[in-house]
Amino acid sequence: MKKITALIMVLAIMAAVGCSSDSNSSVSDESIDAETVVTQAQETVPETTEEATEPEAYGLVLSNDVYGYSLILPDGLNSLNGEIIDDPEVISQTDYIMINSSTSKDNLNVVVESAKTPESFDGYTKESYKEQCDALGVFKNFTVNTFEKTKVDGFDAFYIETSAQNPDGEDFSQIQIIVNRYDEAVPYCYTFTYTDYSGTLRDEYSKSADSISMTEPEKSASAEDEHAGEPFTFEMCKGLEFSAPDGWKITEGESETPHVITGDQAMFSPPELGDVSNLIVTVSESADNNDDFLTYTQEDFEALLSDSYQGIKTVSFKTVKVGNYDAHKFICDINDEDTQDLNLRQTMLFINCPDKNSGILICLTDYNQKNSKISDTLETLIKFT
Repeated sequence: MKKITALIMVLAIMAAVGCSSDSNSSVSDESIDAETVVTQAQETVPETTEEATEPEAYGLVLSNDVYGYSLILPDGLNSLNGEIIDDPEVISQTDYIMINSSTSKDNLNVVVESAKTPESFDGYTKESYKEQCDALGVFKNFTVNTFEKTKVDGFDAFYIETSAQNPDGEDFSQIQIIVNRYDEAVPYCYTFTYTDYSGTLRDEYSKSADSISMTEPEKSASAEDEHAGEPFTFEMCKGLEFSAPDGWKITEGESETPHVITGDQAMFSPPELGDVSNLIVTVSESADNNDDFLTYTQEDFEALLSDSYQGIKTVSFKTVKVGNYDAHKFICDINDEDTQDLNLRQTMLFINCPDKNSGILICLTDYNQKNSKISDTLETLIKFT
């Protein structure tokens, strides 16, 4: 399998599993999910579109007028979607956002999901929290240093401090604030995760965590996107159009122009707050020789994935046409020790476009297999004009 094909697959597949905001493991939907803890600690620093500099403005504000929260960003976190933040306020309208440092792996991510019942939230413990995190098997020496009940604007919350090593042996620490807004009008649970690789941001993170406040949403979470139904286009591959499944929203990769992707990757999330599946479209700047591409087999894909996962069970493999282009569609269940409780299925569609010098990978990561219809029809979401 040509190097570019293997590379785009590995990067997109690992991003799909690693970037999920949280995952439904063996713990019920009424408990706090642990994947949020580990996902952003794996993130690499996104490339910025301008020279990385120390942030000139301090006290940048992050607010969400759909799910109702605000906070002051820590000094040092100044990048969103690979671009330096110029405005004094970042306004989010999605249930997931990540703010990065332009000079390190330090980051803050915020995840919003459905509120928990007071009984289930109150019953959560340090031991059950650690058990969930350990079950994911992603990091070494994962330690819960602090686990305290607190309040944020009158709502029940947990303040958590952890430390660990990522798979590359790099040390990091996290401060996490989980707020359960058990409110009929605004029924959400918020997880704010501050990840510190540099070892210099504890004070800044603590000040930012203290600034978290619950606000009244100005817009409905179910409000229609004025561009809903329009396809997404990719500047790296002219003529490529991607139509997101009904209700799915873009959470990473969109430029200031709606439905235009300027980078090489875009992530989409389902409308249901309890579903943490994702769909990633990745575009490479190189294609395979088409004759070589057509020789790839199920065993080639299995061998490539085996470097990352041990318990791969192929569901199906077939070669299809997407427009005039050849494509391989590979569906597998991942049931190794780290993921066996997640009921994790991945559907990958790799499209070879020699005349555009592009390879395209669409990867659906489906937790608890709630999106089988999308998996079955993944190739219909792509169109070439």
